Amino acid sequence: MLLFVFLYVGFWLIWDGHVSGKEEVRPGTTISVSDSVSFVPAGGWSLERGEITPGQRSTVTSGSSAFSVSTSTWMGTLEEHTAREKKLLQAGSKAHLYGNDQSFHTGNGLTGVKFSYFASKVEGILWIAYDPGTKTVVTLSGQSAQGTLPAAASQFQAMVDSVRTGAGE
Repeated sequence: MLLFVFLYVGFWLIWDGHVSGKEEVRPGTTISVSDSVSFVPAGGWSLERGEITPGQRSTVTSGSSAFSVSTSTWMGTLEEHTAREKKLLQAGSKAHLYGNDQSFHTGNGLTGVKFSYFASKVEGILWIAYDPGTKTVVTLSGQSAQGTLPAAASQFQAMVDSVRTGAGE
């Protein structure tokens, strides 16, 4: 009986290790979020299969940090979408915002607003870009366990800089 229990538990431990939902990403691999939005994860990050919505969202993780890129249609303005994201953060995770919004611009043509936040166990940065011509918003989210954001910030920024949109091709 004891042998059966060890085999049963061992099987599920091995199974879980092979089907964890994480897929290591080779350096330089481009992840397509949608037909017009893609990014290159930093070295050592893994694709989270359970956090993919085809055509809308992809997430990579490393340790206690996660970086997500999502795209959606938006009929309002950048300011309205930014206010909406802030309200969702504050309502959903009781997040507190750091300081003022900052503008950002990447070499690939992504332009928008970024802001930082913290909650009880996490810290994060949100970058929001909006193309009024296509009515498309691209939201980039870098989130880490509290106290670890400074260590992940440069990798977050490298991934933000790697984002390409249809307009940036």
